[in-house]
Amino acid sequence: MFLEVTMKKQQTTGPLWIVLGAVFWSFGGVCAKLIPWSGLTISALRGIIAAIVIGLYRRSFRFKLTKSTLAAAVALNLTTILFMMANKMTTAANAIVLQYTSPVFIILLSAIFLKEKPKKRDIMAVVGTLFGVSLFFLDQLKGGNALGNFVAILSGLAFACVFFSYKLPGANPMDATFLGNVMSLLLLPFVFLDSQLFAHGVTPWLVILFMGVFQLGFGYILFSKGIQHTSATTGSILATIEPILNPIWVFLVVGEQPKPLSLVGGAIVLTTIVIYNVILTRQNYRLKTT
Repeated sequence: MFLEVTMKKQQTTGPLWIVLGAVFWSFGGVCAKLIPWSGLTISALRGIIAAIVIGLYRRSFRFKLTKSTLAAAVALNLTTILFMMANKMTTAANAIVLQYTSPVFIILLSAIFLKEKPKKRDIMAVVGTLFGVSLFFLDQLKGGNALGNFVAILSGLAFACVFFSYKLPGANPMDATFLGNVMSLLLLPFVFLDSQLFAHGVTPWLVILFMGVFQLGFGYILFSKGIQHTSATTGSILATIEPILNPIWVFLVVGEQPKPLSLVGGAIVLTTIVIYNVILTRQNYRLKTT
């Protein structure tokens, strides 16, 4: 009886942790807009603070270094760098939605390196996502930054490499997450070269502290805690709260509005990714039960 109650409680709280984690993540765009520093400076300081928070949560600052964990950590660090740079070059909505193209890159990487032949569902996902992404670039005829969109897509590629590396033998996701943030120390030279670092008072420092502790640190912790008691389908759907809330916070705080075609493209990309994840997870479940 006690075990049954405990399991039901975990099934209830698991999705809640994921939602809270995604909500914390969603503040990345508005925080980046509020800080007048470069994307490299923000990525460095945010990552260092998050590494401390994650280390304290794990009650250990040690990690087992393997080639797979190192590859995932490098990819994770690149993801955060490129995402912050994209936020400085294009709208927050474009930056976050284009990062969510990562499943398409996972399909392509699996086909190239693992020789996995794409299935019909994979091809449909690629086509749908590419169509949505194309609308982002068409919108640049009216304004915006095509280079920023390209950097955001690169962050999606780097994010795909994170999950691709997790599949490799010897990979440890939690160690990779911790190490990836520790690698932010390598960016410190760029921090000291940032002419805006001490030019705007204490406000940017309070925002970067929030980003490191809550937006990234607690975001990772809550999501990793919740996904242990939540199905992959539910987790992937709940995680899309991030790209939905991200531009809303930016609009409410700084008044930034994405272009109409970008909104349509974003809706197509997110819908495609959610449907693809649902189909993929259901098919995997059927294979396990047969």
